[in-house]
Amino acid sequence: MLRYFTTYLVVLLLSLSLVRAQSAPAAKQENIIQKKAWRDSSKVRGHSPTAAMIFSTCIPGLGQAYNKKYWKIPIVYGSMGATLYFFDYNNKLYRKYKQAYINKTDTSKSTIDVYPAYEASWLLEQSKSFRKYRDLNVILTVLFYTVNIVDAYVDAHLMNFDVSDDLSLNIAPSLNLYSADSRFHGTKPKPSAGVTLTFKF
Repeated sequence: MLRYFTTYLVVLLLSLSLVRAQSAPAAKQENIIQKKAWRDSSKVRGHSPTAAMIFSTCIPGLGQAYNKKYWKIPIVYGSMGATLYFFDYNNKLYRKYKQAYINKTDTSKSTIDVYPAYEASWLLEQSKSFRKYRDLNVILTVLFYTVNIVDAYVDAHLMNFDVSDDLSLNIAPSLNLYSADSRFHGTKPKPSAGVTLTFKF
């Protein structure tokens, strides 16, 4: 039994040595890629997240342009433009129904009621509804404006991180010839199989 195990161990070690010999050119190529990635990352080290945040605070979308994420600019202006449009739309209707309610409840004979077919309670309800929609659009506009600033700041931070292909996890089999039980209990060493995890960053 021991002879078969020794033969298996020798074959395994020879296989591993052949794999390492074949992976040597790949390791050289990996070193070249790492150097190129370092040169590419050095280009963005001067990129300031604070500047991107200030740009987007002053003019929405300018921080995205500073980060060279031009495709985000239409999203910024589209979202904020939509909320501003609906704010104006709901505000006009709110003022219209509010004025109609005032005219309806006014006892002066000179006041013209432009909605004679509707009750005052209905006009009041409509004005409250459109005021609620108007206020909601204010909140959404502020939210999109804040997201625009946060996005520019976080995106500028991420440009300084290494996200190249060299970030990897390698999993390989391993063989431990001296187990922990043999060291602590004084028994005969027994080989044990395992797995090695190698993080490269």
